[in-house]
Amino acid sequence: MKLIAVDLDGTLLTSDSRPSSQGLDAISHAVSKGHTVTLCTGRASFDARHLTGELSIPIIASNGAEVFDREGTLLRETPIDPSAAAEAVRYLLKHDVYFEIFCPEAIYSPSDGEQKLLAEMDILVSANPGVDRDQLWESAKIQFVQFGFRGIDHPLQLLEQGRPVYKLLVYTFNEDKLNEITMHFNDQLQVHTTSSANHIVEIIAKETDKGSALRFLAGHLGVDMSDTVVIGDSYNDISMFEAAGTKIAMGNAVEEIKHLSTMTTRTNNDHGVAYAIRSLLEI
Repeated sequence: MKLIAVDLDGTLLTSDSRPSSQGLDAISHAVSKGHTVTLCTGRASFDARHLTGELSIPIIASNGAEVFDREGTLLRETPIDPSAAAEAVRYLLKHDVYFEIFCPEAIYSPSDGEQKLLAEMDILVSANPGVDRDQLWESAKIQFVQFGFRGIDHPLQLLEQGRPVYKLLVYTFNEDKLNEITMHFNDQLQVHTTSSANHIVEIIAKETDKGSALRFLAGHLGVDMSDTVVIGDSYNDISMFEAAGTKIAMGNAVEEIKHLSTMTTRTNNDHGVAYAIRSLLEI
C-alpha cells in the first residue's frame, strides 16, 4: 500500500480553482486499488471537503496544523500558541493589511479587508500601467469565495474567546510590506512562515508543516515513509517533498519543487494529478 498526498491549489485544482474531474477519478481509482490518498493542503479542512465532494479520504489541512482520518475524525492539531496568535493579529492590524484567521469552524477576516486589497491594487496598477488589473483581482477574489469564509469587525475579540488558531494568512500587493511581515514572523520563536502563491505569506506554529503532518499520518496508518508519494507545486509543499519517498512535481511547479522532485507530471490545467497517478505511478 502507498500513501499518496495530493496538494490542492496549483495541483488538483485547475487555474479556475476547481478540481480536475480526471484527477478526482484517478484518486478514486487509486483508493479502489488499496492505496490511501490524502489531500495535503494549506486550505481549511471544511473548504477542502467542499471542493472535493464525496471523496472519503484523510485530509491534512491548514499546512499540516490539522490531520483528519477518512471519517473526518481529528487525529492531530498543532495550533499557534494563543499569546503568539494574539500578538500576530495585533501586528497585522497595525500594519493595515488583509489577513485571515483559520479556526476549526471558519475562516475569519476583518470586514474591511476587501477595501484594503482594492486600494493596494490601485496603487500597484497606477505605478505599473502594464499590469493587468482584472487578472490581479481575479487571483485575489479566490480568498473571498473560500467555503466557511466570514467577515468580522473585531478579530481580537475572536481570539479572546479561546478558539484555536491553525493559521494566519496575509494577502498584500505591497511587496515591501509582504517581505517585512515575512521577516518579522520568521524571527519569532513560536511561529514560522510559508507561502502557497504570489502575494501571500502564511503564518503557522513552529512545529507545523506538511512534512511533519505526512510523517504523522504515515505512522498512524502504518505506512513506511519510503512508500509515501507527494504531488505538489509550491513552497508550502517543500517540507513534504523533503519527507516523502517519491516526489512528483506539477508541470507548473516552482523551480524549488522541481529540483526536489523524483519526476514531473503535466500541469494542473492538463490534469497532472491524473497523469501522475495513472501513468507515472502506474496505478
